[in-house]
Amino acid sequence: MPFRFVHTADLHLDSPLRSLALRNADLAEIVRGASRHAFVKIVDLCIAEKVDALLIAGDLYDGSQTSMNTALFLGRELRRLDEAGIRTFIIRGNHDAQSQVTKELTLPPSAHVFKGKTKAVHAKTLASGRDVYVHGVSFENTHAPESLLPAFQPPAPGAINIGMLHTSLAGASGHDPYAPCSTGDLVAHGFDYWALGHIHQRQIHATAPFVVMPGIPQGRDVNEAGVKSVTLVTFD
Repeated sequence: MPFRFVHTADLHLDSPLRSLALRNADLAEIVRGASRHAFVKIVDLCIAEKVDALLIAGDLYDGSQTSMNTALFLGRELRRLDEAGIRTFIIRGNHDAQSQVTKELTLPPSAHVFKGKTKAVHAKTLASGRDVYVHGVSFENTHAPESLLPAFQPPAPGAINIGMLHTSLAGASGHDPYAPCSTGDLVAHGFDYWALGHIHQRQIHATAPFVVMPGIPQGRDVNEAGVKSVTLVTFD
């Protein structure tokens, strides 16, 4: 059997739209709920595709704006994955570091949140006997001016290694520098797939190995219009 997962990032659950709220409170509430609707569809996709895991590469929340109502919603959706036998791997981005929800949320046993120190978590053993490991590191503070790549362990020998990192890479228009590093540095580290987050525009930066920024799954303003996506990955 292969190892299959969905990779997403930058959900910004319950992100407020202050300028819209000033003009039309009802419409603002509809748009505010769009991020929840997107996450429900992502969970639906995981269940429909019978994946092994959902990887959330940072900025699941929207900073200090979220509430325990957000946590209750998130807990329900993660339990849906748990009941379907699907694991969840989460790293904290710069917005998550601001959120009280991060500290108060009770997760199902199938969900793993990486801490400030990197750790390799065994995800599955394939029928061939090859193991799959997921590596990740979370933001401890709202800013990460230095690269977090040196904190990652080397790839586990003979295994499939997947890295999770919230990073601005070498920089992008409209995004502050966070945990900067180059695509070449990621490729050279030796992992088989890099699940990135932070930049809201989808881009595949490399294919050997794959270095993927899935983009924001639900736009938050007029500059983020158009079709959005997540990434469905199969290691066979």
